Amino acid sequence: MIMKKTIFILFVFFTATILAQTKNKKWQIGVGVGIVKFSDEDASFIGDRYLFQIPRLNLTIPITDNLSVDGAMSFNTFDPGFIENSVKYFSMDGSLRYSFHQISEKFFPYVFVGGSLVDSERKMTPTFNFGAGATYWISDSFGLNTQLYYKYSLESFESMRSHIQVTGGIVYAFDSLFGGGGRSASSIGGSCYYDQH
Repeated sequence: MIMKKTIFILFVFFTATILAQTKNKKWQIGVGVGIVKFSDEDASFIGDRYLFQIPRLNLTIPITDNLSVDGAMSFNTFDPGFIENSVKYFSMDGSLRYSFHQISEKFFPYVFVGGSLVDSERKMTPTFNFGAGATYWISDSFGLNTQLYYKYSLESFESMRSHIQVTGGIVYAFDSLFGGGGRSASSIGGSCYYDQH
């Protein structure tokens, strides 16, 4: 189990490093929270309808003006008090984002597809994900991010059910894994018309 998690994390890290070397773009790192919701029928199988995750960590690497790769990990080891987690939920997510040109100077929406490995009370199970999100930049370096996932689990898997995950957090933009810097319109989620000419 630990070996699978370690291999996945190293794969995401090295893939992101290789992609980032070919592009002069900003990276994003984020920390936040998430809430998972199962249907009534699936909640009886899983053991809970709502699961709260804290912390949720993610790293986003742009590869073009509109495309980026995102990797994330969600934990539910901390009980916030208002939602009691009665079952375990740990996920490692990977997705490809397509960012639309910013709606305003600060608001960057996107859609994504990808997959997850979800570790529950039974065993680790893959899911296919799709959804949408947006980042609102409150400064050149810091932004507020939210996402809505639909995580589809094949019926052939007996350890997990399809579910919805909503996440929210703070993101920080920087030049690379080894340097600092701020955000620009051409580097996070979209490109400015004037930057292309």
